[in-house]
Order: sequence, then structure tokens, then C-alpha cells
Amino acid sequence: MNIPLTRVELLDDDRCRLNEVIDSGWLMQGARVELFEKAVADYCGVAHAVATSSGTTALHLALLLAGIQPGDEVVVPSFSWIASANVAAYCGAQPVFCDVAPETYNMTAGTVAAALSAKTKAILVVHQFGMPCELESIATLARDRGLVVIEDAACAIGSVYRGEPIGNCRYSIIVCFSFHPRKVLTTGEGGMLLTNNHELASRARALRNHGMNGAQFSWIGYNYRMTDIQAALGIGQIARLPTTVQRRRNVARHYRTLLALHTSIGLPVEPADCQTNYQSFMVRLKDNVGSRRDQIAQSLNNAGVATRPGIAPSHLQPCYSVTHKQPQLPCTEVLAQEGLVLPLFPSMTPEQVQYVCDQFKQAMEIV
Repeated sequence: MNIPLTRVELLDDDRCRLNEVIDSGWLMQGARVELFEKAVADYCGVAHAVATSSGTTALHLALLLAGIQPGDEVVVPSFSWIASANVAAYCGAQPVFCDVAPETYNMTAGTVAAALSAKTKAILVVHQFGMPCELESIATLARDRGLVVIEDAACAIGSVYRGEPIGNCRYSIIVCFSFHPRKVLTTGEGGMLLTNNHELASRARALRNHGMNGAQFSWIGYNYRMTDIQAALGIGQIARLPTTVQRRRNVARHYRTLLALHTSIGLPVEPADCQTNYQSFMVRLKDNVGSRRDQIAQSLNNAGVATRPGIAPSHLQPCYSVTHKQPQLPCTEVLAQEGLVLPLFPSMTPEQVQYVCDQFKQAMEIV
């Protein structure tokens, strides 16, 4: 078999919507973007959704709207795509890295508290691989300290926390999604900023379009617009998102059944009050097997199974390690060494999951 890490699912309806946009002659931000924004807002139960050119640009706007500026500190997990740290740097602020829990791969109220200082202004909560973070406890900590909470939900559209969809802004002022091709919902590239605050939404719409406010430019803004071509892809996918998430969860359930008894394979723990969309399925290679992670990955690749290491910790990257004091983040560094992402996509068959697991176990035995 040849099994990719992920596979974008495009249906005939998606292609028809793309053709409609092309035939209309209006390719830039327009009516389709507005329809997509409304569909996502309705799905998440939030008042406002503002489409952007990427998840990163949505996060950048979110920190700007929160008033983050030079001299401020923003707490972020190091175990995250580096954009989570970079957006703080874009604002002239300093990202301060916190550790994560080994079971969920997410930051906790405890790891956040250890990273706070008098300069902390915001907490950027990341729902890693779509697994909802412990929002209530972190939001309580932030409220007690007078801090802003913003959710980096790049991977988490379709996930549920305490019976409500990630994106409803119950615990934060802004939630940001990414629609990169590896995400559960994709527009090729693209992102979205969600909020219940009308003023923040209005300013976000201006800032994404060069700061244009009516007939004038009220702020120095950016070109962070989404196109109607991208939105056309998203409209169909948000409509079938519940089905997509359920199919992904079925694949993950099959993985869990086949891998559960292998003591050297650590599986992600889904808290009882959460439902993850399983944007990615990362396992841990425990019992000193992690030292052979790359060889095992190569063996899987030779068998036609694509994999990827978990996440490269941001605090160890040259752009931050040479300018920041390196914190002690033991769980993050262990996960970086032991993590292996296995293929998962909605159309993945039970036979493909079985093949991946068989090859995985075999590789662990022979490498």
C-alpha cells in the first residue's frame, strides 16, 4: 500500500463551487467569503467570523486587537507550530514558553502559571492536534491575573469542549482557525478570526484590508484577505464538517483498538469533557524506543506508510534559542523525541489502518 499522512477530500460539489467563482469573474474577497464567514460563525455559535489569508495572520491580528505591544510577554506552549510564538514577536512582544502535559500534548493551568511574570499580558492557548485544552482552568487563572486569553485553535475546528464547539469564545476574547491543507477543513491556505465583540470584529475587517475603514484608512493595516476561490472550498466543507469529524474519530478509534495493548506505544488521552477532531494522530514511542523513532519512521516509509515527527519545540529553534533564555520544559522535549504522527484522513479504510499498525509493530521489532 501507499498511504499518505493525510489526503484532502474534494467532492464534485466543491469543484462546481470553484467553477462558479471562476465563471463569475470575481476572484478576490467577495460574496463567497461572506457566506463562508457566516457558515463558520453559525457552526461555532459565535457572533462574528473574519476570514483571513492564513491562521498565522488571524493570530497576528488577534494579538494586535488585544493590544499586545513591545515589552509585553505572551505565554505560549513550545510544543506548537512556530507561528504560535512568531505572532507575539510580530507585535514586538516576547513569547514565553510553557510546558505541556504528556497525556494530551496541551498546556495546563499549572504549566502556564509557571511561565507568568509581571510583564505577561496574554495567554495564547493552543489546542494541539485538535485536542481541546483545559480552557476553564486557564481562563480562571487569566481572569484572576487580569490577562487576555486568545485561542490558537488552528487545528481544532470541529472539536468540542464541555458540550460546546471550539470557536464559541466562551473562555477567550478571540479564537483563530487555520485552513491549511493538513487541517480538518481546508481552503488551500486561509484562516479565520472569531469573536463575540463587535468592535474587535470591525477593526479586524479593516486591518485585514490595509486598515480601510469606510472611505478612509484609519489604521496602518495589512493585506490579509481571503479570496472567493478559497472560500468556495470552505463553504462545502463546513457543511459536511460533522460527518468529516465523525469519520476521523472512527479511524482514531480503530487505531486505538489495534495499538492499545502495545506497552511501548503511548496513545493520546482524550479528557472526558472533550471530543477531539483528531486533526493528527500522534503516538509516543516509550521505553527507550523513542531513540529509534527516526529509524522506525524510515522503515514505515519504505513500506509505503508516510509519517512525521511530532513537533519541533519552538524554544530550541535557532531563532529563539539564541535570543531567549532556554526554559526547562522536560515534557515538551520528551514528546519531541518520542512523538510520531501516523496517517489519518476521513477516507482511510479499516484495511489501511490495519496495514499501518502491522507495519508499525513490525518496524518496532526489527529496527
